[in-house]
Amino acid sequence: MCNIASPRRTLRCSALQTSALLLAIVAAATRPALADAGSTSTGDPAPDEISYFGERVYSLKQWPPDWGYGISYRKTFTPYFAASLAYLNDAHFPGHHRDGVAAEAWLPIVPLSNRFTLSVGAGPFYYYDTVFAQNNGGYADAHGWAWLASLDATIQPWKSGPWSHLFFEGRIDFTSPSKSIETTSFGIGIGYRGLSDIHHTDAESAEEFPANEIVASYWKTVTNSFNSSSHTARAEAIDYRRQIWKEVRVSVGFLNEGDTRLIRRNGIITEGWLEPSFNSGLWSIGAGFGFYTAIDKYRPAPGRHVSDVVSVTLSLRPIRNFDVRLLWHRIVTDYNRDADILLWGLGYRF
Repeated sequence: MCNIASPRRTLRCSALQTSALLLAIVAAATRPALADAGSTSTGDPAPDEISYFGERVYSLKQWPPDWGYGISYRKTFTPYFAASLAYLNDAHFPGHHRDGVAAEAWLPIVPLSNRFTLSVGAGPFYYYDTVFAQNNGGYADAHGWAWLASLDATIQPWKSGPWSHLFFEGRIDFTSPSKSIETTSFGIGIGYRGLSDIHHTDAESAEEFPANEIVASYWKTVTNSFNSSSHTARAEAIDYRRQIWKEVRVSVGFLNEGDTRLIRRNGIITEGWLEPSFNSGLWSIGAGFGFYTAIDKYRPAPGRHVSDVVSVTLSLRPIRNFDVRLLWHRIVTDYNRDADILLWGLGYRF
């Protein structure tokens, strides 16, 4: 997310994501009636975990380390098996600005009644790497697969009360791609552990997140290059989102990426989402994948072009039928015009 060449812009974007996630965590933790009602989730065999972490990333010895970060959603299915989806920003090194999405299987070890957990995990990491290239732009958007191995330790300081859902995390991540650089990362983070709304049996909780939502959003496009700070534009979108089964949703919308001087692109996005909600629809976090059918006025080939799109979203509902939604879309192209679309939106649920 926010794969931007300028370190200052990267830090600003990381701080924005931290603030948005912490806002949702604090909102959930300080809602006394709902938090107390879900306090038994600490001992539940299948809790959900959302965490945000910063990492110090190391690669080749001749390169100084850099800062990266990540967002992870993990679900524990049995006492000794969990699975996660995560976004990882793998820092900036000479000729490599890399980030991507990962899916991992985890083996948790719980020696102290769930207050302390040590886990090992491994899985595939699909990365997007901006690299040097002999072309007019001097760069290429390289995509590929790598293995990700992780070691993770969490501690949950409070067993009861409004902060009982919070935990702190330390982790080590190692990536080993065949066509890119290896990295080793050491990170710390903060997270929320609890039950999503589908675990509640009462009808009121199930109905608090309506099946339909319309979202109008606005912010910016950043085209991935080694000079991304010079290739930005205003972006706007409108989306229709619908729940089709439990935590599974679909969306269709129109996106205008604006004119970044590398792209002038707009089109239709369709995606499927895994988006659990918490505290009777007070907030939600989701990951999506789909396709973007667009026209790029700066692309030589005429007509529409279909690209993959990977997305993350966070919503917070301040009043009953309205929510504030943060959206990130990564447009994955086959002509070196990948882009990050960052959007703040106002949604209406019905």
